[in-house]
Amino acid sequence: MAKVEETHLQVIKKENLVKRVIEFILSTRWYVLLIAMLILLKTVFFYGNTVFKNDTIWVWSIRQTCFFIVILVFPLLLFKKSVRRFEAGMMIDFLVSLLLFADELYYEYASNILSVMQMGNMQYKDEILNAIPSLLHPEQILYFIDFVIFAILLISKAVRIKNRNDFKWILVVLNVAFVWIFCTYYHFIPESLELVNGFIYSKYNSVRYGTIYGYHYVDIKNAITNNKNVPYNSYDEMLEVYADLKNYQKGYTEDNQNSEKYTGIAEGMNVFVVQLESVQQFVINRKVSGKEITPNLNRFLAENIHISNMHASSYTTTADSEHSFITAIYPSENGEAFSKYYSNTYNDIFKNYKEAGYTNVYAHGNYDTFWNRKNVFSKYDVDKVYFINDFEDTSELIRTYLSDELLYKQIFDMLPETDGPIFADIVAASSHKPFDLEGIQNKEQKVTIDVGKYRGTALGNYLESVHYADYAFGIFLEELKTRNLYENSVVFVYGDHYGMTMYDEDLIEFLGEDKENYNVARMQFEFSNVACGMRIPGVSNLEINIPVSKVDIKPTLMQIANIEDTFSLGNSIFEGKPYVCVNNGKIIKDGYYYDAENWYDLATGEMVDWEMLEENVKNDLEKAVEYTDKELGISMSVLIDNLLKDDIILGKKK
Repeated sequence: MAKVEETHLQVIKKENLVKRVIEFILSTRWYVLLIAMLILLKTVFFYGNTVFKNDTIWVWSIRQTCFFIVILVFPLLLFKKSVRRFEAGMMIDFLVSLLLFADELYYEYASNILSVMQMGNMQYKDEILNAIPSLLHPEQILYFIDFVIFAILLISKAVRIKNRNDFKWILVVLNVAFVWIFCTYYHFIPESLELVNGFIYSKYNSVRYGTIYGYHYVDIKNAITNNKNVPYNSYDEMLEVYADLKNYQKGYTEDNQNSEKYTGIAEGMNVFVVQLESVQQFVINRKVSGKEITPNLNRFLAENIHISNMHASSYTTTADSEHSFITAIYPSENGEAFSKYYSNTYNDIFKNYKEAGYTNVYAHGNYDTFWNRKNVFSKYDVDKVYFINDFEDTSELIRTYLSDELLYKQIFDMLPETDGPIFADIVAASSHKPFDLEGIQNKEQKVTIDVGKYRGTALGNYLESVHYADYAFGIFLEELKTRNLYENSVVFVYGDHYGMTMYDEDLIEFLGEDKENYNVARMQFEFSNVACGMRIPGVSNLEINIPVSKVDIKPTLMQIANIEDTFSLGNSIFEGKPYVCVNNGKIIKDGYYYDAENWYDLATGEMVDWEMLEENVKNDLEKAVEYTDKELGISMSVLIDNLLKDDIILGKKK
């Protein structure tokens, strides 16, 4: 009995010792070090789940992170009362945890990091909120587990926070640490933060070099002083660089015989442009459980023109895809150019087709407030603009969108009567994330593929939603034929942006890649590669596999309609171009991929050994980087400073 009591006393003593240690840490300035360690661990956890998910976390990044953490927690040393210091520390810890959690959710949603400018578009919140259940993972509780533990300890009164006399030397140690870190990083912190500044805005590299905290710091700064981050401040300065860019593009394509062949080939014909939500190239001609995912698109592309190497111009949104198509310039990665800069004057496709005698139509089965589309299209020369409230039959909604099927079935009855040709831009949305097709009627009759083991996963849902989008696109084509429009109409169809997140495990498996040794460069290539094709009456069984992008659609459609194109950053797909770039500085060129830092061989995924390259290849790759800088600089200058205002036509001022 005595032995049992002795053991019990030992347990009590150990518990009291633990309690005293916890109280000592929470009630002295050692608590500051605890908060710093918690934030560091959460940040490393965040890096491992996002930007460094398929890469080694750099020691550089951890050391940089320590610098910002010291800045965050250093003010806690100024608190004299332990309770106030504890409360302030919990507040800092909670805000950082919430930021990292929100950044991870958005990264899962968009393979990108949150921006204050994007957060300003509150109408977008419903889509993200609807997708949140599919983005949550049990391990994300680690962002907040310390609050649960502290709450249990305090509520149960297992520990108390007491006012104690602190060990003064801890202040000396932390101050010395602060000075050491500041001196160590004084020379390269500003340089690393510059990577999140300027007109080529790569969030991945921003977080990689400047840390998530440096990224958010400069992101807020850019939101305040955005108009200062342009390389060309006048029209004439921009025009000179634009002329240089066009000469470079022309020098690459001047021997192409297709340019003259396709110029004016569809003059006077109707033009129907269909933007498909989230449809990537990898689903084309691919099967699941022995059945085609996109049978209608497959047939359309095989019979007409398959543009198999089309890339999105940004890693962002549907609206930014529309912006690239309409204006042939790039969106800003850190803000929605489409909705924010709607009052700008652009040399846009609607304006050019209107001047050529076309009646312009725009249709989207969503509300006109979404992405500010009511204001956006009031500025474009569009004769008829239709949103969800303009459609008579809204009996089938997929979440808040009119279903693609009802959109296609009704739009032809809403086309204006005209003696001339029609240019129609139709934006579908049913295959939008989270890809659950909620609200679709008679789903089993419209979604007939069996996704097998992927059922219920993000990939399985995605494949089903794309299959539905394809089903509806088949209805669109049938409507064209039934109304005798098909034989005299150009049809251009393309996916707006990525659907699946870049490093989804099921996607990697589905693509047939080795999970341990898959080609990271190829995965990034696939991420921006969207489905695309075109019908021109009289042209059949043609595949264009050179790299092209969204900014090339406008010059292509204007070329075949024999309309002069006076300002486009892209080229016609029938002429080709020396490279394709994304607005974050990534480049695709002739079997190579540039991640805004290094070149990679797309076939092997290996980083290019610069010394082993032939001089002409080196020169081509260097030129691609040089002119990408110029191209994106022109785009951002036109966007932010509205350099095409007052109806300036290239080379002619009123």
